[in-house]
Amino acid sequence: MTAVAARPPSTLHEVDTLTDDALRDLLAYPETPTAPRLRANFIASIDGAVTLDGAGRKLGTPTDRRVFARLREVADVILVGATTAASKPYADLRVDADSLGWRLAHGLASVLRLVVVSSRGVIPPHLLTATVPPIVLVSASAPSSARRALEASGAVVCEIAEGRIDSGAIRRALGDLGLHRVLVEGGPTLFSHLVADDEIDELCLTTSPMVVAGPARRIAATPAHVELRMRRSDVLLGDDGTVIVRWVRR
Repeated sequence: MTAVAARPPSTLHEVDTLTDDALRDLLAYPETPTAPRLRANFIASIDGAVTLDGAGRKLGTPTDRRVFARLREVADVILVGATTAASKPYADLRVDADSLGWRLAHGLASVLRLVVVSSRGVIPPHLLTATVPPIVLVSASAPSSARRALEASGAVVCEIAEGRIDSGAIRRALGDLGLHRVLVEGGPTLFSHLVADDEIDELCLTTSPMVVAGPARRIAATPAHVELRMRRSDVLLGDDGTVIVRWVRR
């Protein structure tokens, strides 16, 4: 019989007993990564809804907001689709003084970059005035006028093959840019493509302590069933009833 290596057991953490640095250490990506690692972050209700009255933020809790901030602080880049990028929090991704020391000590840049996937090369105008210009992944079939407008604003434009931007091409583009600690914040359409193309390495899923029912969608929806085997890594519990599980690929 072939010996099977024992898998590390998942660890339970009480979030309210951890300092911010301890949370950063817990959520940090592997040291000196040599290729992009795509970690997605989502929140859902107990019954699987990703929005309440059309807004994901209404599912949020103090514990989720605190861990969400730490997840950003340990990343090189946030990856989003064009629709998700329209929300205002992406206009200026500041790295505050409290997290700057941790980032520099762990080999991260002093700034957090934003990468927007837009086949047509159209992104919300307010992003083009951000302190750090966004990186935009566009299809080769995007209008040249859209690419010129992005470049004129200071955005970094990366052209991908024509048609829908392939998930593998996204990973390769991030690698070419030296952006290896990738936090995928959605939306569900981009995440669904990444799942369907087998390009997700981790999922940090927050379960909000509420049942909402209604017509809300799931965090991923694909035309056919897709099976990605994952194992539970860390489990974070908040005093407010929030449960956050970090799932990693087997």
